[in-house]
Formats: sequence, structure tokens, C-alpha cells
Amino acid sequence: MKYKISEQCYAIGKTIIKPDKKFSFLAYLITGEANVLIDTLPDRAASMLTEEIASIIGEKPLDAIILNHSEEDHSGALPDVLQRYPETPIFCTAACKKRLTGELPKANFQVVETGEALECGEYKFTFYETPGLHWDDNMVTFWNTNNILFPNDLFGQYAAAEPPVDHDYPEDTLLDAAERYYDKVFEPASKAEKEIVLDLVNLPIQMIAPGHGLVLENKFPAIMTLYRDKIK
Repeated sequence: MKYKISEQCYAIGKTIIKPDKKFSFLAYLITGEANVLIDTLPDRAASMLTEEIASIIGEKPLDAIILNHSEEDHSGALPDVLQRYPETPIFCTAACKKRLTGELPKANFQVVETGEALECGEYKFTFYETPGLHWDDNMVTFWNTNNILFPNDLFGQYAAAEPPVDHDYPEDTLLDAAERYYDKVFEPASKAEKEIVLDLVNLPIQMIAPGHGLVLENKFPAIMTLYRDKIK
């Protein structure tokens, strides 16, 4: 599945939609003067991801990979992506690099810290480390050019739809899916770790594109309020 969430950005992913389970895995490809992949998919979806990337950018290079988190559901397809685009630098936290270097010793990892920015083509991205939300290697990426937050697990939901957007999804159902995800994934974090989120919600966000659930274009203010209430 691929779906254009903005003029320059595609969501590429897999969805599970069953009566008793709704979930999705989402990666994002930004195109333009530079082509940037944000996160990947589980290894079982690797061939689909690489084929979709190639169908979008053709013979053009993949200029950067931003990896917000090393867990397999977000990094499993990375070896296949690098097999097709072997010179692509991977921007991630030090802990993320440490976790993946053993599997990918030749990969071009570029360690970033909170507040550092990447300018790639006409685009600018700023990184914010979020350790403990939910592993020690997590970070989020803010696309300054288009005011889109790519938070990986943060703001995810036990929800799914095709196309993977919140437009027609009932708000109360989405909030319930987001709260169940928060309680499962983030509730164990310390208060100090959670309070990082309160800084993130002050960014000039116009859309949230998480690694799981739905892309939040219309209903992200309600989910931000849910997080604020949970963290207080």
C-alpha cells in the first residue's frame, strides 16, 4: 500500500484489518530535489517497500534514510533497502547505531542528537531524542519544511484504514485506539521521559505521521490533548 499524504510525501505500509484487530506499519518517502526515507517496515514487507520506493523515484538515488527507532517493525526492511541503495547515509541516535551495527557493519550510520538538523535538497529536518519512549534509542523527526512530525511509535494507535488517514475515522474510536496504545507502550516510562512529549506538542505541527495507526491530519489536536492529560 502506498498513499500520498502530501504533495511530496508518500506513506508506504502494511495494514491488518480484522474484526478483532486493527493495526498498521508505516514508513514514509519524501521526494523532490532529494529523496528521503523515514523509517522502514518489518522484514516480511521488505520487498514491497523497496519495490514501492523504486516505483516512485525510478532511477534517482535515495539520498538519506532517517531511522527513528531500531525495533524490527521499523528497521527490519533496512538491509533490503541498503542492498538496493548501498551508499545511503542513515541518520539515527547513537543507541540506534549501536543496536544495528552488528547486523549492518558497512552501513553509513550518521549519529544525531536533539536539536541537530539535516538539510537535504530543499528540505530541512530537525531531530529530537525521546529515550524511554519506548526504547532507549527512540527519536522523532520534524520536517520543518512542511511542519509534519514523524514520531515513530509516539502518537501511534491500535487502528488501521486504507488509505491510512484519519479523515473518515470516528474521533472517539481513534482516541480509544490511541489511549490503548499509550497505556501499553508508554505508560511504563518515567515521568521525566514522558515530559519530553510536552515540548514536542509545542512545535508548529500541521500533521503527525506515526509508524503505527493512522496519519493524523484532522484529529491530532485531540490526541495531543490525550497525551497532555496522561502526562500531567
